[in-house]
Amino acid sequence: MEHEKETIYAPATPGGGAISVIRISGRDAHRVMNEVFFCHVKKMAHAKLYHGQIRYRDKLIDDVMAVIFDAPRSYTGEDMAEIHCHGGRVGMSGVLAALSQCGARIAEPGEFTKRAYLSGKMDLSAAGAVMELIEATSSAGANAALRQLSGGLYEKITAIQSALTDALAIISAGIEYPEDDIEADIRRDAMPLITFAKAETEKIADTFKSGRMLRDGYSVVIIGRPNVGKSSLFNMLLSKERAIVTHIPGTTRDAVDDIIIKHGVPVRLVDTAGMRRGADEVEKIGIARAKDAVKNADMVLFVIDRSAGVTGADKEIFGALGGSVIVVLNKSDLPPKVSLREAEEIFGKKAVEVCAISGMGREALLKMIDPPDIGDSEDVVITNERHLNILKAADESLDMAIGAFDTADLDCVDVDLKDAWDRLGEITGLTVTEEIIDQIFDKFCLGK
Repeated sequence: MEHEKETIYAPATPGGGAISVIRISGRDAHRVMNEVFFCHVKKMAHAKLYHGQIRYRDKLIDDVMAVIFDAPRSYTGEDMAEIHCHGGRVGMSGVLAALSQCGARIAEPGEFTKRAYLSGKMDLSAAGAVMELIEATSSAGANAALRQLSGGLYEKITAIQSALTDALAIISAGIEYPEDDIEADIRRDAMPLITFAKAETEKIADTFKSGRMLRDGYSVVIIGRPNVGKSSLFNMLLSKERAIVTHIPGTTRDAVDDIIIKHGVPVRLVDTAGMRRGADEVEKIGIARAKDAVKNADMVLFVIDRSAGVTGADKEIFGALGGSVIVVLNKSDLPPKVSLREAEEIFGKKAVEVCAISGMGREALLKMIDPPDIGDSEDVVITNERHLNILKAADESLDMAIGAFDTADLDCVDVDLKDAWDRLGEITGLTVTEEIIDQIFDKFCLGK
């Protein structure tokens, strides 16, 4: 497409640092570079860094380092260049303006990686892993993205497609020569390939729970009445002052989150608005968001004020909770009105005593927050809900193909297997539509 033949540029690093990197890619990338970058050599060599100056119309803009990459030995597979300029806004803006005047256009979000995919430098699953790697919040999450970026998911999907291709070849023979009455032989030879494909598809889909946890974190939501110390507990677990804490009930008006790492898994702690009747309009919005957070939580820390005892409001809030809940008896430095054992009997859940202000009980509570230990897994996991939905659709087609052996003719088996093959191709990019490609790369950041 004509749009993709244009030469593009964009900052690949955020401004404000010591150095900013600006990327250029396209058939005129080297020409654009030569119009603005001046150094001691007449012709720059591939992948060699040079010192020089950015000038435009005889005006000095910045003192920089620069490098060019020859197609196809570049990230995008096209001719590319990079300018490593000073990170200040004025200097970087001057470099970007000069590039614009030389006929290049600002890149769209994700356009560099999109061009890498379109030029065959990476498959679609690897391209998606680039953004997963950038957004990783733990080493385990980064490793999972790197395995996809290195082609791990591509290899698994193409192995399944290879088995389906073999099964389709066997079935095609039966369709082409029906007079030979070889359907029993076809079933014998094709069924193991189909059941292998189904088992592998389900195995990959089953990794989504772990993959989602590596990407988004193990969600731990802190819930309770106003002024029981939820925000203090949140700060205690983080070991930093992240949430505002006052003696005034209803200080927290919205969900506030942050991350700690445990077993290599990001644990996303969420502090929520206190649950109470008669709240004002803003507080009601915060309470509604707190309820949504609880619905999506992997674990809930239900906080009560130990010095106030268990109230009717506590029981009402607890009655709306489900799943994994830990009862946290806060303010243990004050005279108690409920014991640990009594709280466990009332709520039927494990309880722990803490003092969020002093930090007492922090280690005991952290031991009870126990995400699955998936940090050392070396296998490929999927982290993308789009991939999960594709795998589920492919699995349904494979189920239909297996059933069609008994209830329909071989043409139906053939159609279902081809549908499964095409579905899986949407992960690697072999059968994906241009619209889906655009949707995927629109979610990328600028310069990637």
